[in-house]
Amino acid sequence: MKRIRHEVRFEYLYGRDAIKRLNKKPVAYLPVGCLERHGDHLPMGLDVLKAHAICCLCARKTGGVVYPAHFYSGVHFLPPDLQKRFSLWGNLYTDKTAELNLLEIIKGMIAAGAKVIVLYAGHYPDCQIKMINRIASKVNRTGKARVIPFDELSFFKTGDHAGIWETSLFAYLFPGQVKFNRIGRKNFLDHGWKGKNDPRKATFAFGRKAVVRICNFLTKKIVES
Repeated sequence: MKRIRHEVRFEYLYGRDAIKRLNKKPVAYLPVGCLERHGDHLPMGLDVLKAHAICCLCARKTGGVVYPAHFYSGVHFLPPDLQKRFSLWGNLYTDKTAELNLLEIIKGMIAAGAKVIVLYAGHYPDCQIKMINRIASKVNRTGKARVIPFDELSFFKTGDHAGIWETSLFAYLFPGQVKFNRIGRKNFLDHGWKGKNDPRKATFAFGRKAVVRICNFLTKKIVES
């Protein structure tokens, strides 16, 4: 495991160092999502991997810590036929438990000293967006901490499923890891990509621009909190 300068990942901090860093800047990031097929050119954990990587970049700028990536907090509420189809793909959603689980995790983060929590959903169907906003509202009403719910679609009116947006983000965050040579006709049939959303058009530069935009936005929100 490559050591990150100025470690911000909570699970890699040692003992009292973890709480010391959180107390110094009581900002905590919680990247959430699910396991889901993203073509054959991106990994199953793409949604949470990108969210976690972006949270780490932000935390090095704002201070605070990034809690471990949570891959079992994605919801979709699909009809039975689609649920069966996507389960065969390896997609894993936790419709019945995600919200309560996240509330319990956030309660623990607050108990540890977090005052501002960025709840970053890398997976963003409408039901997921509504869930993170409900969670934020519930916690914020207590006055114990401020939860900032975030997803790319709501705030930038852009996003996709393994198309040019997510592929560009991954190309920048994980250089050399996008398997462009595996993008084929079956993937277009699976995900319904159209011309301007063709993932083969994804670039490192576009991904960098998007990540900078996200980090600037979240930094501003944290300062305002």
